[in-house]
Amino acid sequence: MVQSTKALILEEHHQNTLLKASAPPLMAQTAHDLSADELFAPLDERMIASAVEALEAGQTHYVDVPGIAPLRAALADYLHTAFSANYAQSNVIVTAGMQESRFLTIQMIGDAFGRVAVPTVAHPGMRKALGVRALNVDLIAVDERALPTLDGLRATFTAGARLAYLESPARLTGAAYSAAEVTAIAELARAYDATIIWDQGLAPWTAAYTSLASVQENADRTVVIGETFPGMGLSSWFIGYIAAPEALIAPMQSQKQIMAICTSTPAQYAALEASKLYAEALPVQRDRLTKLRATVITEISAAHAVIPGEAVNVLALRLSPTTKASTLARLAAAGYSAADGADFGAPDVVRLTVSPETSAALAHSLQGA
Repeated sequence: MVQSTKALILEEHHQNTLLKASAPPLMAQTAHDLSADELFAPLDERMIASAVEALEAGQTHYVDVPGIAPLRAALADYLHTAFSANYAQSNVIVTAGMQESRFLTIQMIGDAFGRVAVPTVAHPGMRKALGVRALNVDLIAVDERALPTLDGLRATFTAGARLAYLESPARLTGAAYSAAEVTAIAELARAYDATIIWDQGLAPWTAAYTSLASVQENADRTVVIGETFPGMGLSSWFIGYIAAPEALIAPMQSQKQIMAICTSTPAQYAALEASKLYAEALPVQRDRLTKLRATVITEISAAHAVIPGEAVNVLALRLSPTTKASTLARLAAAGYSAADGADFGAPDVVRLTVSPETSAALAHSLQGA
């Protein structure tokens, strides 16, 4: 490589603010870490036993790039049961965590389309995925819930975009589109022959949810991504999923093979065991968090503006600059970490992960902050 070319690449790398965007931690480090996307949760002993059994049985080598067949089948079944999505095992890729899901979909599908429309407010991991390699980007305006507006989505499609990245629930606020809004998005996508990457990673934490993947008329233009069985303690094992039309699977699978060959084999067997426990475990956790979140909101609502959201594992507060600074300082003094909305594109917001271990003390720390 000639020196001038090398210098240019390094200069562009140093200027890549998207790649250097701050991001919340991938997993909570302690029960007081309320900045991560997922609550602090221990692994079920049965999941540990399943991973150990796989290792003892010789599952220490690379497996199929898209993931072990039983787990892919379990994820396809879960997506059908929970979200009325009709994906087959062949439509599923098991990823090394949510960030790999973002990267593979945004970069590989984005490369095929040449441009991608993204919300002005979204998880900072989205911007990191965008920053790895230059793509033409259109910005979609968001509403007070941090959800892209239908008018904003229509405007980007009218301008020529044919690929959009949407979060529902929004990673910042936990707000989710209504069934009517999902129908409207599906109609827009069909009208413009557009494809949607749909991040529904927080959906398990909602009481009622409509996935874009449930709209069968859009099956050939909907790509769904998320964490694998969130709440089961798997976040530190880096395991997520992509479900997509088969025509879009091949380039993502090829890129995954180049990057990591396959997702951790023990993690996949632990996730397979989680799939058998999830229908029983999730409602218990969700009900508990629902009550805890409601209690916190009741106790702090006089002092803080809570942004409405359907995902009960997150709580977003809209704050003035002065109040935000004092709130973050007060949380830090009490030993809590929080996600700064500025990293998502909303500097007037602070996001907290609702945690069973800390909700009472959290409410006390926020009162009058």
